[in-house]
Amino acid sequence: MGNGPIHRLIMWIMEELRRNRGDDRDQCAPGPEDTVYRYLCPGRKIGGIIGRGGEIVKQLRAESQSKIRIGETMPLCEERVITIFSLKGETNAFGDTGDFVCPAQDALFRVHDRLVADETPDDEDAEESQQVTVRLLVPSDQIRCVIGKGGHIIQSIHSETGAQIHILKNEHLPPCAMSTESTDELLQISGEATVVKKALYKLSSRLHENPS
Repeated sequence: MGNGPIHRLIMWIMEELRRNRGDDRDQCAPGPEDTVYRYLCPGRKIGGIIGRGGEIVKQLRAESQSKIRIGETMPLCEERVITIFSLKGETNAFGDTGDFVCPAQDALFRVHDRLVADETPDDEDAEESQQVTVRLLVPSDQIRCVIGKGGHIIQSIHSETGAQIHILKNEHLPPCAMSTESTDELLQISGEATVVKKALYKLSSRLHENPS
């Protein structure tokens, strides 16, 4: 009876409703053993991550085997929080580097690459110098792992990659960050697309190795 046509129809309708939200309600909250990233996405670009009927975000979840939740639209806020999380096991190949990363870090770069591609110019010369900014929310008790004593870690990553890396003050936190119970810091990375991606890899690896 539970597998009858009416039951299947109801389940299909519920699945379609979840897909249209771009965020399945059965996506559980991050656990204490999970690697978690919270990527701030401009509201005007969120459609490139959700897709029609949630098709793109569903594909991203399947390809990375991670959980991806799309935050709600907040009044007077031009960004939405994309929460990405998974268990810590480094099971996913990272491009052609030979490195393996956890599903959440894999998904982080799939999301990042899609957003950058949306703004990639047609001109090859312009593409090489394309300026990119990435904004991540990081819990206050975790931000120290990317700063380091006297700022030596963040300075080292800046020197190695050439990216501009800043921890912005509380007044720069968007309203979508203030809706959470935890106290967050805003980590901002900017520069040419290639150097930002290198810095994001190093910083996200630090966050993976030093959970909140």
